[in-house]
Amino acid sequence: MVSTTVLLFDRGGRDVVSRVRTAAAQAVVDLLCGMPGVERVVVATGAPAAWERCPCTVQADPEEWHFGAQFTRFVQELRPSRLLYIASGAGLLFTPADWTRLLNADLPQPFAVLNNFYSTDLALLVPPAPIPDLLRDNPLGIRLWHLGYACYELPRSAATQLDIDTPGELQILALHPDLPARVKEELEEIPRARAQALLAALVDPEAEVVLVGRVSGHLLRFLDQEAACHFRVVSEERGMEASGRAERGAVVSLLGLWAEHTGPAELVRALSRLGDVVVWDIRVIMAHYGVWPPAEERYACDLLEAQKVSDPRLRELVQACAESSTPFLLGGHSLVSGGMYLAAELAWIGHDREPRFRPLAFPG
Repeated sequence: MVSTTVLLFDRGGRDVVSRVRTAAAQAVVDLLCGMPGVERVVVATGAPAAWERCPCTVQADPEEWHFGAQFTRFVQELRPSRLLYIASGAGLLFTPADWTRLLNADLPQPFAVLNNFYSTDLALLVPPAPIPDLLRDNPLGIRLWHLGYACYELPRSAATQLDIDTPGELQILALHPDLPARVKEELEEIPRARAQALLAALVDPEAEVVLVGRVSGHLLRFLDQEAACHFRVVSEERGMEASGRAERGAVVSLLGLWAEHTGPAELVRALSRLGDVVVWDIRVIMAHYGVWPPAEERYACDLLEAQKVSDPRLRELVQACAESSTPFLLGGHSLVSGGMYLAAELAWIGHDREPRFRPLAFPG
């Protein structure tokens, strides 16, 4: 049997997203520690006290944290022949069978199996390579491809694409009927009404959902098969972080230009007329404005708490969303990726799928 080392990075933190992320990571570690083929599980964290009761090796993060430096240090110290890297917040919905299939992957080396080639949160590397200059994990798949790895991508689903990153997808996750107790407890304060409106729309053939932001073609193909409603989509600035465009101030958003012309509130009013629910990755318009608020303000935007937002343009936008009779679900890239996969899967619980409009396959 192949033997794999698991490396999980958990930054910790006291805000609701960080707390849910840590609880989800602990559930993942609890499961993996008891699985055949897992040699050891190492958790690198900024909050080691939160991991005292977990059956793993815990190492505290240094004060100056850098993804590539940390990743490379563990590769060189642990010297594993196979490494499963997991970012906290990823892998929560994997079943034991999912983990077994991934852990037992045996392909011509060097190879990597990724949850998402363009935005990686979870990866099996055989053998692992040091990548000291990588600032974050999102471009990990692309970097491995440049290093000569054969890169395989797991089938896209809620399990493989969900990454706990913003309160946007937390509002959807809070509706999941079967979550670990610790995760469920941390989600108690998360509002659910707007996510419930989204789920109701997804199974309604007469409804229309507006998707805005870094929306992928993969997701649209999935929704075309799995949702009953209609969609209006504005997909823009995909890869803005992995490519460095956001960091260079090179992001240009169609909706950002619209807001500059009419004002943020008028943009929101226009979007509210286009559908029954609006799901909006507003990190794109933040990057267009050249504004990247601290995490607590970004999360306040997602929770429609306009009074906590300092930038006047974002505050006006969030206030208009909060006052709109059309539900607005705000977040980041993870909302319009894993969050939407999860929403589509949850929406059909208790509903008959037969009424969906779908042609029969031609038998010839």
